[in-house]
Amino acid sequence: MAANEMEVVVDLRGLQRFVQQARPTLETVVLIAAHNVEGRAKELVPVDTGATKNSITPTIIDDGLGASIGPSTVYSPWLEFGTHRMAARPFMRPALEAERQPFQSAIIAALQQVAGGS
Repeated sequence: MAANEMEVVVDLRGLQRFVQQARPTLETVVLIAAHNVEGRAKELVPVDTGATKNSITPTIIDDGLGASIGPSTVYSPWLEFGTHRMAARPFMRPALEAERQPFQSAIIAALQQVAGGS
């Protein structure tokens, strides 16, 4: 190596162990957050027949570290975002926003617990 060069070696073996140890807790945090968003969205959704409310379900993805939550009715985007004839009546975005801070706090707490922090 020349006199003006620097070499950096990164060993990720410890990080892999950390992720493996944290994974079960993180999966639980994701599952709880998904159900919280689902519950809040069901409280907020406008109800006529109840079809959209009943179609709001979470699906766990990314091997447990992600979730997709939403309704499956064709007209649910019209409720959420409105149309040129109907004002928006959002229910998914407010539900997600209400869960943002608790989710972030739970992730931080889980990682600190695994890392041996508080």
